[in-house]
Amino acid sequence: PRSTLFPYTTLFRSEQRNWQLAGTALDTQITLTDQPAGARLEYRVLALNKAGQSMPSNTITVVL
Repeated sequence: PRSTLFPYTTLFRSEQRNWQLAGTALDTQITLTDQPAGARLEYRVLALNKAGQSMPSNTITVVL
């Protein structure tokens, strides 16, 4: 599904540090660039709508 009015925000972090902005998209998919290679990273997504910001999605862990 496409959100024509409200964005999805993708956040990432490494080594239990603070969450950082990875990117924002209007679609339910995003292509991220310039992510740190060789590190264990965690990602999560937040949605925004008329009611406000959602709770974070489940976190996924990857090594790029």
